[in-house]
Amino acid sequence: MHETELAAIRTSAACIGSLAMSLADAVRSQSDLLALGSPSDGPLREQITAGEPFRQLVDLMLLAERGSMMDSPLAFEGAHAPSMLQLLTHERLLATVERLLFRVRPRYDERTEILEMPRGKLGAESLLFSLATGTPRVESTYDELTTDTSLLQVVASALRVIGSSRLPPKVAALRPGLQTRAAHLLRHLSGVTPIERHRAILLAESLWLGPLDRIWKPAVDAALPVLRDWAVEPEAGESATDALLIHVSTEKFWEQCLEVALESTFSTLAVSRDARTGEGVSVPAPWVPSTAEPDHSDDHSTRSFPDFVLRSGQRIVVADAKYKLGTGLAPASSDGYQLFAYSHLATLDGRLSDLAVLLYPTGADARARQVELRQLWDRRYPLWLAHLPFPDPIDLREQQNWSVYIASLTSQLRSFSKEWARA
Repeated sequence: MHETELAAIRTSAACIGSLAMSLADAVRSQSDLLALGSPSDGPLREQITAGEPFRQLVDLMLLAERGSMMDSPLAFEGAHAPSMLQLLTHERLLATVERLLFRVRPRYDERTEILEMPRGKLGAESLLFSLATGTPRVESTYDELTTDTSLLQVVASALRVIGSSRLPPKVAALRPGLQTRAAHLLRHLSGVTPIERHRAILLAESLWLGPLDRIWKPAVDAALPVLRDWAVEPEAGESATDALLIHVSTEKFWEQCLEVALESTFSTLAVSRDARTGEGVSVPAPWVPSTAEPDHSDDHSTRSFPDFVLRSGQRIVVADAKYKLGTGLAPASSDGYQLFAYSHLATLDGRLSDLAVLLYPTGADARARQVELRQLWDRRYPLWLAHLPFPDPIDLREQQNWSVYIASLTSQLRSFSKEWARA
């Protein structure tokens, strides 16, 4: 199943009871996304058919580390070395080059060679030596229109690494056909001069791309991890096992989706992460010792703070991502108290917020929507419950699909923010 989807379970009451008890222990704080409920009124999705092994799982892993291959928060554990990380780097490069391959254009490349028929700029010493000895060979520097450029040499070198790699069968089965795809791409680059891996790494790190070649920057970025051949290996002394554990923190992934869209929507956005508040954000604790000095209030700051604080027009907005299906017209009790505290405590550059937003993922096939609530005591401070689409499996396949999803999410947030301004 994919995130936010529903499944119909037909079994005995005893099995349902056992399943309910197991879910209570397994889901913990994510009970709204993994819980038993009444049958949906909408039509069920078509039956899942067997396809490429673990394709959607690998797609999700690729997307979750889309920002940076080596700084990914994902954890890969197991007995395989080379690890799953290599499969991800190989797939990323192949998918990128396949998209760009037929956009290869010849470029002028500066070359310096000893020629019997001189052309271009002639070397002074070589020319004098030729005149003195009568040898018809002169050092010439000239521009050659060719596809054998430094850029494609780096790409071809990385593709050869994939073509010659031998991943463990259990890892290779997650994405079959990588070597075949690499060999097919190399046939189209047969005119590119082979270079050694270490030279390709140095070349890629110092490569300057002109305006016409900047579309190839993702390919160069994807080629470097392949050329470096970094991998995660089990710690020394651990017993070997055939198990492979893959953990994707999807609640953090939902926050990252929202962060990318919010950055495109609002000019001022402070993001809190890694137990640190965003720039300009302050959330003091609601209670402090009576002996505390007023100017030392930061020493008693709370450890709880909103994921995002942004400026929408003239208003300061506190926004918190919630990895649960908010199906009712009111937030969960804990979420309501949390946002109530933020409405009194959270500030951006010293200014209190004007409204708060809870950002929920919608269920499968559900439409984006939002509901406005008001604080009971004075009805001046609004809280919006915004339901936004979680990525579908098709959104994870390619960079173009991912860009379309982010653009749609951005457009929906921009539409929601217009209602915030009128509240």
